[in-house]
Amino acid sequence: MKTLRVILVGIVGLLIGHVSAAAQSVVRGVGAYSLPDVTGIDHVFIFADPSNIVIQTSEPITELYRLDGADSVLLADSGMDEWLNAENNTGYIVHTASGRESFFVLDYSAYPLELTAMEADEDFDGQCSQVSLLLEASVPPMSYAKENGSRVNIDRLATVTYTTLAWDGEAWKDSACVEDNLKLSDMQTEKCRLKAPLCDTDFLLKADNLAEVLGLTPAEITSPLYRSRAVDAHLTTITTIRGTQQENTRTNEMSRPVDESQLTGSAPLEIYFKANPTPNVVLSEWWLLKGSDTIFYRADTEHRYTFEDYGEFQALLVVSNQYCHTDTLSVQISVSTSQLLVPNVFTPNGDGQNDEFRVMYRSILEFDCWVYNRWGKLVYHWSDPAKGWDGTINGHPAAEGAYYYIIRAKGADAEVEGKYHKATKKHPAAVGVYQLSGDINLLR
Repeated sequence: MKTLRVILVGIVGLLIGHVSAAAQSVVRGVGAYSLPDVTGIDHVFIFADPSNIVIQTSEPITELYRLDGADSVLLADSGMDEWLNAENNTGYIVHTASGRESFFVLDYSAYPLELTAMEADEDFDGQCSQVSLLLEASVPPMSYAKENGSRVNIDRLATVTYTTLAWDGEAWKDSACVEDNLKLSDMQTEKCRLKAPLCDTDFLLKADNLAEVLGLTPAEITSPLYRSRAVDAHLTTITTIRGTQQENTRTNEMSRPVDESQLTGSAPLEIYFKANPTPNVVLSEWWLLKGSDTIFYRADTEHRYTFEDYGEFQALLVVSNQYCHTDTLSVQISVSTSQLLVPNVFTPNGDGQNDEFRVMYRSILEFDCWVYNRWGKLVYHWSDPAKGWDGTINGHPAAEGAYYYIIRAKGADAEVEGKYHKATKKHPAAVGVYQLSGDINLLR
């Protein structure tokens, strides 16, 4: 099949072009760009310098037309191998024996950009989330004609680069922000909105996209320094771990906080809250809620709180300055209801298995256990539910057999007026209040 080629004479470089059903059209050379996604015409070619455009065929041109509105003007109807007179802002149709192809030519240098001034709109109401850039510029409109004569505007696009802050896992650090594909026409009519920076910055605009693809140096302009108003924070928490790693593998506390990131578990659950605000924050405010009830309000960048009540909690944070405040940041905290389980045997023989008389527990805030021998003599007492009796009396191994214990304890879910008494059908135990007794068998 014979082919039609459009060539930029004298410059060897990048090959860019399209293939149509009828024939093949090729543009070769640095400084030539084939506009994508055109409608109503096969190709739109934009050149940095169109003075050396040549239409060349591997078979004679049978007909050559210039598009003139919806009409076409015959330029040649004899066999030519090439034609050198393509003009800016003009469309053409070329016929050969192999097919027909239409294209439009634009000279980029005929539409020079002039960037005069650019600044952020200080009166824009939405500066807590966005910045409105105002551009003063001369932007000659570019368009191409379809074969039917109607015109299609070509967007001239810009890229804006500026500095903001980003959380890197430990602190706020400078971060480059790039917004591209911004329409210059929008920037001239106050329609350009960028995400508000979190630090003072200037804005660098480069225009336009066509200059870049043509290998030209884009026009540039930099705004005056913009004083940031937007604020942000990165809420973090650190949960206090109880016990060493070895103790935590052998703990008798269920749901024990063993990881700093843990926000659920057995009371008392101590958590350190930190706002990590951006530098322009003036006020950090915290609310701790249980349901719809406010447990406390604090105004500080960080604080520590020990949860001794059971249930679902929400910690809320808002940071602000004289201009802006953040949306509410929050974390959920869940504190377990209490539970207390008592074994009936232990074996203090030094094998590392069940060597102490310990209860299994969760969210116990008050605890006492007394152990008595068969004659009613107190042999051991402790008040930390994480500990227990090792089966010795005054440093000597206690005799095997049954011992009697009494336990009194209160959990995070204990009723305020809950009192100790032996639970019966007539007098059931109060929620979260434990008064237990029974035998514990010591076996070696």
